[in-house]
Parts: sequence; C-alpha cells; structure tokens
Amino acid sequence: MATRPRRQARFGDGADPLIAIVDWYFATVFGRHEGPGIVPFYCDPARVGRFALNPERLAQGDEASIFQLFVGLAMFQARRDVLIMQQQRSCTRKETEFLISATHLGRQAAHSTCPSLQNPATFVSSCSVRKINGSITCDHADQPCSIREASKWFRRLGDHGKLPMSAYFEFGRQGDLPQLLAEAEVTTTNPSRRAEILVVKFARAHRVGRKLATLFVSALSTPALAPGLTPWHPLIDGNELVVIDTHAARAIDRLRQGRGAKTYSARSAWLRRRAKAIDLHSYRRDLPSYSPRLIQQALYAFGSKSNRLAWNLPCVGNCLAGMCPFHESEE
Repeated sequence: MATRPRRQARFGDGADPLIAIVDWYFATVFGRHEGPGIVPFYCDPARVGRFALNPERLAQGDEASIFQLFVGLAMFQARRDVLIMQQQRSCTRKETEFLISATHLGRQAAHSTCPSLQNPATFVSSCSVRKINGSITCDHADQPCSIREASKWFRRLGDHGKLPMSAYFEFGRQGDLPQLLAEAEVTTTNPSRRAEILVVKFARAHRVGRKLATLFVSALSTPALAPGLTPWHPLIDGNELVVIDTHAARAIDRLRQGRGAKTYSARSAWLRRRAKAIDLHSYRRDLPSYSPRLIQQALYAFGSKSNRLAWNLPCVGNCLAGMCPFHESEE
C-alpha cells in the first residue's frame, strides 16, 4: 500500500500555514478527488464533454491527443474552472472540431483563401480578427473565416480564435511535437530543465503565456497528478514547475506576509525554496520527495471555492485569515 497514515490538518495554534494546507490536501483531496485513482478532468466527458481525451491514446503520447489537451487547457484562463467546463460541455461536435482538432485546423489552413493563413510565420500579426460592439469581425469579413468562427466559440476576447491556429502552426503538424521533445532532450540532460525549456516553447502560442504553458507541460510530466497519463515523463519532469494562478498567487503573497516581488518568477522561486523543506514521502511512499508542483496544487485546491463546494469540503475553521476562500469576496 503506497499511502501512510493521514495527518490531521494543523490550522492555527502556531502551525506553519503552508504545512497545514499541504496536510489538508493530502488528507482530504489527493487520492480522493484528484490524483491516483481519479480520472483527470480533461479525460472525463461528464466534466468537459467532447473535449475529453481518450486516456489510452494520451498514455501512448498520441500527437493529436496532446494537441487537443493543449487547446482544451488553454481555455482555462481568467474564469472559474466550473464555467469553462460548462462551456466545453455545451460545445457541439462541429464547434469542438474547430477548436481542438489538429487535422481539421490543417485542412482549414490548406484550403483557406484568406491571405493571413498563407504564411504561418506571420499569421498572428496579419490576422485581423477582433470584436467590435460585441460582434466578431475582421478585415475580410466578406469571406468565410474559420478564425472568426473559433472566436465566437471561445466566447472570450475577439482575437482568441487565433489561439488554435497559432498552436497548430507552432507545433500541431505531424512530427512537430516529437521534434520539440528531441530538441529539449539534446539541450540538457536535466529532465526538470527540459520541462522549463518546453514551457517557453509552448508559451509562444497566441494568448497562452507562461501559466497555461506550465499547466500543460506539467500535466504531461508530473505522474502523481495523473498516474499512467504522463507520456513525457521521465524524459521530461514537471515536478519542479509551478503554475501561478490566482489562487496560488494570493496564497503565496499572504504566506510571504507581503514581502517579495509580486511576479511569476519571484512567487515560483519562493515556493520552490519552501518545498525543499517538505518531504512528500511522509504523505505517500509513491510521491517524489520534492515536488513544488504538488505543493502548488495544494494551494490551488485549498483556495478554490467552487472545487471545494463540489468536493463537499467546506471551511475547515481556525484557518488563515485572508486565505480561506469561504471568507473572501471572490472565489
């Protein structure tokens, strides 16, 4: 049996708040609502509809599935997870295909008469898709446009429809992903450093950036989060990656008591330093001893009101002032 006796969450009474949150996570969330034995949300049709990946194909490192995962995860930005999942479940087969199918995107690019799609290197800068007075338009509004359609289905800013095609041109064509992995492999022998290199590469897609690229790379290279579904590990090791989302940023800033720069790099570095003193073997024998990504996941789970309500994990009481999502005005 991989688990050890569960610790009691130690909130208040002088307990280290970060340790208390990690105790709470491994006692109440990990292995029960996510992690071992739990289908990750991106493979669960009940949660994400047609965006759900086939676990067997993902485990094999199927390029189309990995591309689908990238675009699906890229939708999780600046809105609550439950709302994005609701949106994904509402998408029709046609809408889903327009957004996440590399094969379909390739056909769009090959058959389109739009000049912006003729040169992959200048696509993002030359495509003029935008929102004006609530309507999606572009400089070629008299022509059919798959990018405009994608923007409508993204239901975000007017230029979000560029994201899937931008991702396709960056790494969605057959052989692109193996080439990126090979380049990372020859650059360094350190699997954690390879993960960081890949984050930079995937962040180049339009409207993605460091946070979402980190989420994507870590999903494929941190086995504890999705056992059996991380085909890039151990060549790529995502345990040292840190996804600085709203919940993690808020928690880190309060744990630092207002000290330190409020930047992605500074917050990540702080959490990596703190994670060195937390031996995850004390929670489960099958965990890596050192994993800032899992520590950050604990902060995310603790700070997400919508997820905790779904998991029936209300306020624990005696918790840190300003960190409990049930005492906050926002989730």
